[in-house]
Amino acid sequence: MIYGLGIDLVQIKRIEKALDRYGGKFARRILGEEEWEIYRDRKDKATFLSGRFAAKEAVMKTLLTHFESGGLYFRMIQILTDYYGRPYVHLEDKVREKIFDKEIRISITHDRETAAAVAVMSGD
Repeated sequence: MIYGLGIDLVQIKRIEKALDRYGGKFARRILGEEEWEIYRDRKDKATFLSGRFAAKEAVMKTLLTHFESGGLYFRMIQILTDYYGRPYVHLEDKVREKIFDKEIRISITHDRETAAAVAVMSGD
């Protein structure tokens, strides 16, 4: 059964401008610790961050019914990659407890100008 669906589209230029203006401070507000370690070594920082931003927005949309009064922040959600390079969602325990046995799957795509992501929350 599907419990939530989220989609988001981000213009990479918008993220580039934010990085130019605020630098690493902007990225730190979005990325969790493991993501930050990956980001620091990337040459395509704006593209990477755009994909993560879109993915986190999509995930947040799937979680809206569980966090109606707020209390959900980007850093509570990490988008990591498995051994094969596929993205997966890692949630802080506080978030994971709210969705019980449900699972969130994510897909991210990029082109020169945009990054997009789709997230689906499903379970029995």
